[in-house]
Amino acid sequence: MHEHERIDHAAARGTVMGAVRELDGGTVRDVLLQSLLGSGVDDTVTEVVIPVLREVGDRWQSGELGVLHEHFVSSSFRGVLGELRMPVQGKQMRTVVLACPPHELHDLPLELFGAMLHARRWRVVSLGANTPMTAIGQAVRFLNADACVLAGVRRSAFESRMPSLSRLGARMALFLAGEGAMTLPRTPPHTTVLPRDLRRAADLLDAVGGGGDRASPQRSDEQHRNEPAVG
Repeated sequence: MHEHERIDHAAARGTVMGAVRELDGGTVRDVLLQSLLGSGVDDTVTEVVIPVLREVGDRWQSGELGVLHEHFVSSSFRGVLGELRMPVQGKQMRTVVLACPPHELHDLPLELFGAMLHARRWRVVSLGANTPMTAIGQAVRFLNADACVLAGVRRSAFESRMPSLSRLGARMALFLAGEGAMTLPRTPPHTTVLPRDLRRAADLLDAVGGGGDRASPQRSDEQHRNEPAVG
Protein backbone atom coordinates (compact mmCIF):
# COMPACT_ATOMS: atom_id res chain seq x y z
CA MET A 1 0.00 0.00 0.00
CA HIS A 2 1.18 3.52 -0.71
CA GLU A 3 0.57 6.48 1.56
CA HIS A 4 -0.23 8.75 -1.37
CA GLU A 5 -3.41 8.65 -3.42
CA ARG A 6 -3.18 6.55 -6.57
CA ILE A 7 -3.13 8.62 -9.73
CA ASP A 8 -5.12 8.43 -12.95
CA HIS A 9 -2.69 6.76 -15.35
CA ALA A 10 -4.54 7.90 -18.46
CA ALA A 11 -4.39 11.50 -17.26
CA ALA A 12 -0.72 11.10 -16.41
CA ARG A 13 0.04 9.78 -19.89
CA GLY A 14 -1.83 12.69 -21.44
CA THR A 15 0.07 15.23 -19.36
CA VAL A 16 3.41 13.63 -20.22
CA MET A 17 2.59 13.57 -23.92
CA GLY A 18 1.69 17.25 -23.77
CA ALA A 19 4.98 17.96 -22.02
CA VAL A 20 6.86 16.01 -24.67
CA ARG A 21 5.33 18.16 -27.40
CA GLU A 22 6.45 21.29 -25.50
CA LEU A 23 9.85 19.80 -24.58
CA ASP A 24 8.97 20.42 -20.94
CA GLY A 25 11.25 18.14 -18.94
CA GLY A 26 10.19 19.54 -15.57
CA THR A 27 6.59 18.48 -16.07
CA VAL A 28 7.65 15.01 -17.26
CA ARG A 29 9.69 14.56 -14.09
CA ASP A 30 6.94 15.89 -11.80
CA VAL A 31 4.29 13.58 -13.24
CA LEU A 32 6.53 10.52 -13.00
CA LEU A 33 7.46 11.30 -9.40
CA GLN A 34 3.78 11.77 -8.54
CA SER A 35 3.05 8.39 -10.11
CA LEU A 36 5.90 6.78 -8.19
CA LEU A 37 4.59 8.10 -4.90
CA GLY A 38 1.00 7.17 -5.64
CA SER A 39 1.28 3.92 -7.57
CA GLY A 40 4.80 2.56 -7.19
CA VAL A 41 7.48 1.54 -9.67
CA ASP A 42 5.64 -1.26 -11.50
CA ASP A 43 2.60 0.85 -12.35
CA THR A 44 4.70 3.88 -13.27
CA VAL A 45 6.75 1.85 -15.74
CA THR A 46 3.99 -0.30 -17.22
CA GLU A 47 1.08 2.16 -17.17
CA VAL A 48 2.82 5.47 -17.90
CA VAL A 49 6.39 5.25 -19.18
CA ILE A 50 6.20 2.34 -21.62
CA PRO A 51 2.88 3.45 -23.17
CA VAL A 52 4.26 6.97 -23.66
CA LEU A 53 7.40 5.62 -25.32
CA ARG A 54 5.24 3.57 -27.65
CA GLU A 55 2.95 6.51 -28.47
CA VAL A 56 5.87 8.82 -29.19
CA GLY A 57 7.30 6.21 -31.54
CA ASP A 58 3.96 5.81 -33.30
CA ARG A 59 3.53 9.57 -33.69
CA TRP A 60 7.07 9.88 -35.01
CA GLN A 61 6.30 7.27 -37.66
CA SER A 62 3.15 9.14 -38.66
CA GLY A 63 5.07 12.41 -38.93
CA GLU A 64 3.22 14.12 -36.09
CA LEU A 65 6.34 14.22 -33.89
CA GLY A 66 9.98 14.52 -34.87
CA VAL A 67 13.25 12.86 -33.98
CA LEU A 68 13.84 15.59 -31.41
CA HIS A 69 10.77 14.41 -29.48
CA GLU A 70 12.01 10.81 -29.43
CA HIS A 71 15.40 11.91 -28.14
CA PHE A 72 13.81 14.27 -25.64
CA VAL A 73 11.48 11.69 -24.11
CA SER A 74 14.28 9.11 -23.87
CA SER A 75 16.56 11.65 -22.19
CA SER A 76 13.80 12.77 -19.81
CA PHE A 77 12.95 9.22 -18.77
CA ARG A 78 16.62 8.37 -18.25
CA GLY A 79 16.86 11.40 -16.00
CA VAL A 80 14.24 10.01 -13.68
CA LEU A 81 15.68 6.47 -13.54
CA GLY A 82 17.46 7.36 -10.34
CA GLU A 83 14.11 8.31 -8.87
CA LEU A 84 12.64 5.00 -10.01
CA ARG A 85 15.38 3.23 -8.08
CA MET A 86 14.42 4.69 -4.75
CA PRO A 87 15.88 3.03 -1.61
CA VAL A 88 14.01 -0.10 -0.57
CA GLN A 89 13.67 -1.71 2.83
CA GLY A 90 15.62 -4.86 3.60
CA LYS A 91 19.05 -6.07 2.62
CA GLN A 92 19.69 -6.62 -1.09
CA MET A 93 21.01 -10.15 -1.29
CA ARG A 94 20.91 -10.79 -5.04
CA THR A 95 22.68 -9.24 -8.03
CA VAL A 96 21.48 -9.03 -11.63
CA VAL A 97 23.51 -7.80 -14.61
CA LEU A 98 21.60 -6.06 -17.42
CA ALA A 99 23.03 -5.52 -20.90
CA CYS A 100 22.28 -5.30 -24.60
CA PRO A 101 24.46 -7.52 -26.83
CA PRO A 102 26.79 -6.02 -29.46
CA HIS A 103 25.08 -3.72 -31.98
CA GLU A 104 21.90 -3.51 -29.88
CA LEU A 105 21.30 0.15 -29.03
CA HIS A 106 17.83 0.25 -27.44
CA ASP A 107 18.56 -0.13 -23.75
CA LEU A 108 15.99 2.23 -22.18
CA PRO A 109 13.24 -0.40 -21.71
CA LEU A 110 15.85 -2.67 -20.13
CA GLU A 111 16.86 0.13 -17.75
CA LEU A 112 13.21 0.59 -16.79
CA PHE A 113 12.93 -3.15 -16.22
CA GLY A 114 15.95 -2.82 -13.94
CA ALA A 115 14.06 -0.29 -11.85
CA MET A 116 11.30 -2.87 -11.38
CA LEU A 117 13.86 -5.44 -10.27
CA HIS A 118 15.42 -2.95 -7.87
CA ALA A 119 12.00 -2.53 -6.27
CA ARG A 120 12.09 -6.31 -5.72
CA ARG A 121 15.32 -5.87 -3.74
CA TRP A 122 17.76 -6.79 -6.48
CA ARG A 123 21.11 -5.12 -6.83
CA VAL A 124 20.98 -3.98 -10.46
CA VAL A 125 24.19 -3.50 -12.43
CA SER A 126 23.52 -2.02 -15.89
CA LEU A 127 26.15 -2.27 -18.63
CA GLY A 128 24.01 -0.47 -21.22
CA ALA A 129 23.78 -0.80 -24.98
CA ASN A 130 26.20 -2.47 -27.39
CA THR A 131 28.05 -4.43 -24.71
CA PRO A 132 30.70 -6.98 -25.80
CA MET A 133 29.94 -10.52 -24.65
CA THR A 134 33.37 -10.72 -23.02
CA ALA A 135 32.51 -7.71 -20.85
CA ILE A 136 29.21 -9.28 -19.85
CA GLY A 137 30.97 -12.48 -18.83
CA GLN A 138 33.57 -10.54 -16.87
CA ALA A 139 30.89 -8.61 -14.99
CA VAL A 140 28.96 -11.77 -14.15
CA ARG A 141 32.10 -13.45 -12.78
CA PHE A 142 33.39 -10.39 -10.91
CA LEU A 143 30.03 -9.77 -9.22
CA ASN A 144 29.22 -13.47 -8.74
CA ALA A 145 25.84 -12.47 -10.17
CA ASP A 146 22.71 -14.45 -9.45
CA ALA A 147 21.12 -13.55 -12.78
CA CYS A 148 21.74 -11.77 -16.07
CA VAL A 149 19.30 -10.25 -18.58
CA LEU A 150 20.28 -9.66 -22.21
CA ALA A 151 17.82 -7.67 -24.32
CA GLY A 152 17.76 -7.15 -28.07
CA VAL A 153 15.33 -6.23 -30.83
CA ARG A 154 17.14 -8.28 -33.50
CA ARG A 155 17.01 -12.08 -33.55
CA SER A 156 20.56 -12.16 -34.94
CA ALA A 157 21.80 -10.61 -31.70
CA PHE A 158 21.13 -13.98 -30.07
CA GLU A 159 21.33 -16.44 -32.97
CA SER A 160 24.94 -15.57 -33.72
CA ARG A 161 25.94 -16.17 -30.10
CA MET A 162 24.19 -19.42 -29.17
CA PRO A 163 27.31 -21.18 -27.77
CA SER A 164 28.31 -18.12 -25.72
CA LEU A 165 24.79 -17.77 -24.34
CA SER A 166 24.64 -21.44 -23.35
CA ARG A 167 27.98 -21.20 -21.55
CA LEU A 168 26.91 -18.06 -19.72
CA GLY A 169 23.58 -19.61 -18.80
CA ALA A 170 25.35 -22.63 -17.30
CA ARG A 171 26.98 -20.29 -14.76
CA MET A 172 23.87 -18.55 -13.48
CA ALA A 173 20.24 -17.77 -14.38
CA LEU A 174 20.35 -16.18 -17.85
CA PHE A 175 17.29 -14.45 -19.27
CA LEU A 176 16.80 -13.25 -22.85
CA ALA A 177 14.37 -10.43 -23.59
CA GLY A 178 12.98 -8.29 -26.39
CA GLU A 179 11.65 -9.00 -29.86
CA GLY A 180 14.87 -10.69 -30.90
CA ALA A 181 14.53 -13.26 -28.15
CA MET A 182 10.80 -13.78 -28.69
CA THR A 183 11.29 -14.68 -32.35
CA LEU A 184 14.07 -17.24 -31.84
CA PRO A 185 13.13 -20.58 -33.45
CA ARG A 186 14.75 -22.35 -30.51
CA THR A 187 15.92 -21.20 -27.10
CA PRO A 188 19.63 -21.65 -26.29
CA PRO A 189 20.23 -24.29 -23.59
CA HIS A 190 20.38 -22.95 -20.04
CA THR A 191 18.47 -19.77 -20.90
CA THR A 192 14.94 -18.48 -20.31
CA VAL A 193 13.05 -16.14 -22.63
CA LEU A 194 11.13 -13.51 -20.67
CA PRO A 195 7.51 -12.70 -21.54
CA ARG A 196 6.63 -9.32 -23.00
CA ASP A 197 4.59 -8.37 -19.94
CA LEU A 198 7.12 -6.48 -17.81
CA ARG A 199 5.47 -7.19 -14.49
CA ARG A 200 5.21 -10.89 -15.25
CA ALA A 201 8.81 -10.91 -16.49
CA ALA A 202 10.04 -9.27 -13.29
CA ASP A 203 8.14 -11.77 -11.15
CA LEU A 204 9.54 -14.66 -13.18
CA LEU A 205 13.11 -13.45 -12.78
CA ASP A 206 12.52 -12.72 -9.11
CA ALA A 207 11.48 -16.34 -8.55
CA VAL A 208 13.90 -18.18 -10.81
CA GLY A 209 16.86 -15.84 -10.35
CA GLY A 210 16.62 -16.11 -6.62
CA GLY A 211 18.01 -19.61 -6.66
CA GLY A 212 14.86 -21.43 -7.65
CA ASP A 213 14.39 -24.13 -10.25
CA ARG A 214 16.75 -23.46 -13.17
CA ALA A 215 14.66 -25.79 -15.34
CA SER A 216 11.67 -23.43 -15.45
CA PRO A 217 9.76 -23.13 -18.75
CA GLN A 218 12.06 -21.41 -21.24
CA ARG A 219 9.38 -19.66 -23.24
CA SER A 220 6.26 -17.89 -22.03
CA ASP A 221 2.74 -18.80 -23.10
CA GLU A 222 1.64 -17.66 -26.56
CA GLN A 223 -1.07 -15.49 -25.02
CA HIS A 224 1.61 -13.16 -23.63
CA ARG A 225 3.27 -12.45 -26.98
CA ASN A 226 1.23 -9.32 -27.66
CA GLU A 227 2.09 -7.52 -24.41
CA PRO A 228 4.71 -4.75 -23.80
CA ALA A 229 8.23 -5.90 -24.66
CA VAL A 230 11.42 -5.73 -22.67
CA GLY A 231 14.13 -4.23 -24.80
